[in-house]
Amino acid sequence: MKVSWHTLQDEALDCLRSLVRLDTTNPPGNERIAADYLAEALAAHSITSVIREGAPTRASLVARLAGKDSSKGALLLSSHTDVVPVEMSGWTREPFSGEIFEGCVWGRGAIDMKSKCAMDLVMMTAIKRAGVTPERAVIMAAVADEEAGSDFGAKFLVERHPELVRADYVLNEVGGFTVHLGSRRYYPIQVAEKGFVTIKMKVTAPPGHGSMPRQDTAIARISELITKIVHTPMRKKVSPFMRRTLEEMGIPIDSAGPLFQPMLANTVSPTILRAGYKDNVIPGEATIVLDGRTLPGEDPESFMAELREIVGPEPTFELLKTGPPAETSPDTPLFALIQRRVEAADPGARAIPWMIPGATDNKFYSKLGAACYGFSPVKLDPHMPFGSLYHGNDERLPVEGFYWGLKVYAEVVLEFLGIKFDDVFC
Repeated sequence: MKVSWHTLQDEALDCLRSLVRLDTTNPPGNERIAADYLAEALAAHSITSVIREGAPTRASLVARLAGKDSSKGALLLSSHTDVVPVEMSGWTREPFSGEIFEGCVWGRGAIDMKSKCAMDLVMMTAIKRAGVTPERAVIMAAVADEEAGSDFGAKFLVERHPELVRADYVLNEVGGFTVHLGSRRYYPIQVAEKGFVTIKMKVTAPPGHGSMPRQDTAIARISELITKIVHTPMRKKVSPFMRRTLEEMGIPIDSAGPLFQPMLANTVSPTILRAGYKDNVIPGEATIVLDGRTLPGEDPESFMAELREIVGPEPTFELLKTGPPAETSPDTPLFALIQRRVEAADPGARAIPWMIPGATDNKFYSKLGAACYGFSPVKLDPHMPFGSLYHGNDERLPVEGFYWGLKVYAEVVLEFLGIKFDDVFC
């Protein structure tokens, strides 16, 4: 039986609001409550799912609809259900309410990325309810722990349960949102993401009594090194696809603005500083945690070598965690389909390949040979501070923009599965 499109929109919005109300802040995570909610929603339409826990309560859900042609690789629709912590003092609305206010759904996860999870859920249930069989299998994965490195989520599934998430193509987060540059509109589609290299840098110096000040202390030394790091840009390295993207946008590489700079070099940001344990003791040790992000083609060793050129030989490096960069060619049938559908939905706009400076679970799915794209479409007006709302205060998503994105997403997913839109929706 065909599904009313307007009914599906309402269901997707209700699902998004329900997911936002589930506090899956990571740490500690507790994504089990989201997995159970999704499992119940799928079961209501006779879709079987499995839940795997990388640790107690760190649950990921996977569901699959079989395809007609087993020779065609599966399409994986992926989202994560954990969210970053909230600084309550910075919010003007309740962050776990799912409230609709001023035309937006407000709450932690509205953008990152429970909206995509809601889209995936209603797409699975709509296909099932319409009684159509896709040409290729379609998998839904709603995973844990993406915000803290994915050890209990996608990484766990790829390493321990690869049969559940193995696919030829993946649609994941961060892509398909409107970027307004002057009078032009672009929709960046993620084809690449930087890797991460998290390092603890330490310096030492003789400790002493606070009543006997001196210039050469561990705190003074690490302060000088932090200043060097902040004021010394890493070497510019322009990948072929970023060169292509900038050319398509008519932006000279040498004059690319702040939006593009993180995609043209490795980067490093000081994030956690520690020194001292008593108010009258000059500490003998100071450490800083550095959040490094690496371009495709780089690895932890090459990154640390470049960082060493900046800070010199004194500090020690301890590698805390790392994840590789990921890159997928935009020259595939799925990317071409995304481009065509996005540009048809917003005439005059351009869908362009894009690298994100952050990390997603695509870096793990790509290890299984998948072509991975970030595509969670939403239409935005020029005044929506979309980028700053990722992990920011007052996270919110415009309802009409969400509906627009849901339509484009449905068109892309169904066509790639060999299903006519009108065979599912009325």
